[in-house]
Amino acid sequence: MEATIGLGVLCVIFLGFTVAIISGRRHARAMKQFSKTIGFSYMPHVEDDEAFLQQFSRLPLFARGKNQDVWNIMKGHVQDFEVTIMEFRYSYNSSSTKSTGEISTQTVVILKSDTLNLPSFSLTPHKTSTELGKKIFSALMPTFSQFIPQDIDFDSHPLFSEFYLLQGTRKNEDAVRKLFNHEVIRYYEIQKGLCTDGAGNTIMCYSLGEQLTPEDISSFLDQSIEVCEMFQRAGHLLSAT
Repeated sequence: MEATIGLGVLCVIFLGFTVAIISGRRHARAMKQFSKTIGFSYMPHVEDDEAFLQQFSRLPLFARGKNQDVWNIMKGHVQDFEVTIMEFRYSYNSSSTKSTGEISTQTVVILKSDTLNLPSFSLTPHKTSTELGKKIFSALMPTFSQFIPQDIDFDSHPLFSEFYLLQGTRKNEDAVRKLFNHEVIRYYEIQKGLCTDGAGNTIMCYSLGEQLTPEDISSFLDQSIEVCEMFQRAGHLLSAT
């Protein structure tokens, strides 16, 4: 009886792996076809994930967790933006077990523009922010960990401050506050759940733990461009003051 149960469990596990592999291959084919549709180049994976991510090292998401992995990478240009779309996965410590057992996978859209000059910041919903998320800048810049604030709140916008965790460093907190003007804050109050990292000439949008289908990426790319243009306007106002 026990042997039968054990065999059944192994069959279920094997079936689960088989379904996951088939689903992953089908998804990769769809992503490759989508990249052709929008005129982007496509790479199913890279030889060295760490080396590839180094070009985006200032973006806080990529300082999270361990065992980082990127795949289904699409690169191209939209308007004046250099665009990278990819899937990113990392493992992190479970708050309950204190072991590296949880995995977060998300589709990210990264935009680069010479018209951007952003202070480093990370914006994530409070409900999806873990203790690891609160230490994201500490992992990014351990030398300056003593200067890292827990949160940047806005007394004038309690709804935004209640829903979002906005982080920068104490050195750039004033610049981040000025960047998040009324237009920016109002946008995120409406678009709840949208995560955004910014640094220098680069901005990235994603929904934490959400892997998008090719059908969803097109509209999310449009939204990411909208976000980038909004921060361009905010940055110009910041430079003018």
